[in-house]
Amino acid sequence: MKKRDDYGSGAGGYFSSLNREVSPLARELRRIIRSALPSVSETIKWGIPVYETDSIICAIRAGRGYVALQFYASGATLKDPDSILEGTGKRMRHIKIRSKSDIRKRAFTSLLRQAARTSNSHP
Repeated sequence: MKKRDDYGSGAGGYFSSLNREVSPLARELRRIIRSALPSVSETIKWGIPVYETDSIICAIRAGRGYVALQFYASGATLKDPDSILEGTGKRMRHIKIRSKSDIRKRAFTSLLRQAARTSNSHP
């Protein structure tokens, strides 16, 4: 299998390529992630920005009319008192953001920090 040309590159091009509908949402998620997890690295994997320390914490993926904040291995174990996580898989969960009003900085920050603690304790 051929490795993607963008694998491991910076994420700036990804955000620049998004349409006007979802670009501001993705950029705000990026700011929230970087603020909540200042030591996180950001690289392109699988064509999307992935955030990790010792292991993958989350990713941002644009869809048609929304942006998803994806939580990988820790997704199903996160405490979600606001019931904003979606998905039924064994491990992954996500949040779909369709408008600025869907951005819940405090809740997202809590989930990001939980995911970072979980991923760092189980690389």
